[in-house]
Amino acid sequence: MPIRRFGSIIGIMVALFFGNQANAGTLEIVQERGLLRCGVVNSGIGLSEIDTQGHWRGFFPDFCRFIAAAILGNADAVEYVEVNYVTRFEALNTNAFDVLMANTTWTAGRDIELKLDFTHPLFYDGQGFLAHKSVGARSVRDLVGEKTYSVCVSDGTTTIDNLRDLVATHNLKFKIVAFQSVEGVYDAFFARVCDLMTQDRVALVSQRLNRAADPNSFILFPDIISKEPLGPAIRQDDQQWADIVQWCIFAAMMGEENRITSENIDTFMQSSEPEIQRLLGIIPDIGDALQLPRDWAYQGLKQVGSYSQIYDRTLGKDSSMELERGLNALWTDGGLLYVPPLR
Repeated sequence: MPIRRFGSIIGIMVALFFGNQANAGTLEIVQERGLLRCGVVNSGIGLSEIDTQGHWRGFFPDFCRFIAAAILGNADAVEYVEVNYVTRFEALNTNAFDVLMANTTWTAGRDIELKLDFTHPLFYDGQGFLAHKSVGARSVRDLVGEKTYSVCVSDGTTTIDNLRDLVATHNLKFKIVAFQSVEGVYDAFFARVCDLMTQDRVALVSQRLNRAADPNSFILFPDIISKEPLGPAIRQDDQQWADIVQWCIFAAMMGEENRITSENIDTFMQSSEPEIQRLLGIIPDIGDALQLPRDWAYQGLKQVGSYSQIYDRTLGKDSSMELERGLNALWTDGGLLYVPPLR
């Protein structure tokens, strides 16, 4: 799995030059290249990280693999391009990669002003706080008063904007310590530069497990100060590509809805249910409409798995994170994952 890093103005200019050398659609370019270029952020264990063999692992990289399997028939045909929270959108809009697959929040400003498209969220989260236990607080309300507390946060993100809104609304005495990279935030917090760190709650859980010598020395506040619908982002200039990324996400969720897994999928090839027949390409109209191989969803589910399989092995019950599904359960189980009809 090739890995590249993208973090300089020169890199952006080079990507712009080569990205504009042809007017072909993204699907055609990916097929000709034989690789899906996937922008990723090193967010930590369970979410997105490089393992000891140099391979990207986690919830978000697995969805890169799902899309590659659907388009190219090979889940390993992915080139990962590492970006950070500052460079990610400019890199995407200058064709450094085909899809940004990270814990990126869908907001009005990013959708409209940055000219990005967002698919159905992959993960519903909220912004929270991780604190050193020595601070002596268990929630944000315990921080109200005359004492000043330092908070590590990523610059150029919705996270810092939400923090500033919270400070202004509740007149909190916070010293905001901003960093250009999330790695800077994590390193500073665990080096005790700051009293607290704020980030998406799933990232806080990941970092407490990943970096803390003693996870019990930290406390995750129950406070949730924002809505964070996290998922893929693509450029706004290619509706066909937006549809493909969108329906790959839906296919993974639909696999779970129908209790299809990578292990049992072949037993469903004889199903008489029209929705399953359309999903697996037995009735081929959806794949044809997307200009994908007729077995596009089959390949994604067979090689990578359904949403529940991806979640369980990276974030859920079969992982070190052991996160409950919560809002990220199917609508039939009280969650927010709801897939339109495949017809």
